[in-house]
Amino acid sequence: MITLRSLTLAYSDRPLFSGLDFTMDRGQLVGITGESGTGKTSLLRAIVGVIPITAGTIEVCGLPLDVHHIHAIRQKIAYVPQELQPPAEDGAALIALTHALAFNRALLESSSSPSAQSPLPRSAQSDASHLKNTGGVGGGASLNHKPSTLNSQLTALAIDPSLLSLEASKLSGGQRQRILLAAALALPKPLLLLDEPTSALDEENSQRVALALLRACHEEGRAALVVSHDPVFLRFCDKVLDLTNL
Repeated sequence: MITLRSLTLAYSDRPLFSGLDFTMDRGQLVGITGESGTGKTSLLRAIVGVIPITAGTIEVCGLPLDVHHIHAIRQKIAYVPQELQPPAEDGAALIALTHALAFNRALLESSSSPSAQSPLPRSAQSDASHLKNTGGVGGGASLNHKPSTLNSQLTALAIDPSLLSLEASKLSGGQRQRILLAAALALPKPLLLLDEPTSALDEENSQRVALALLRACHEEGRAALVVSHDPVFLRFCDKVLDLTNL
């Protein structure tokens, strides 16, 4: 799924890590850990083509990461960054906003154009309204997932659908994280990139997240690359990449 060859990333001419060789296969849950400033988040951002690499190569699902293949690569990725703080009205809008991220769209071209009045495409605005008004996801939602899939992910992560109608400001950090993760898992993408998805969770919910990702990888044949400092989560990973001292 992902192959890194002699990869070097730098920030303001300061190397974060250099000469990294690493392979992640389909069906694996892989954790990325390391001290602050070692390039964990930067690695995820490089894989989705947000920041340039300094040296080496990245290959995703058999495609080289370059200007010719970046769109096709993003078609295969569901990505939830740690710093995602969308201006969402409620829990349902968090899901719609997650799916509206450019690299999370399941279709080659979105049929919706962004509205001048809102950061959401019009389709995502209507989806958020539908979710809020129904207290969950039912027939008629036009997000990039099967409604039953999103409902099952919310249930697996112990999120009551009624929380989707709650104002975003009233959701706890842990509830927001689990809603965003459910949205990513519901996308029909083979590769998940997640940045600190359990940082606001207690041990029980960290285990829920890990088990949901293991099911996605081991049973559905997906792969997940997850930045984490959480020892509870990391012990569930098939392997852990430590960027310290690279």
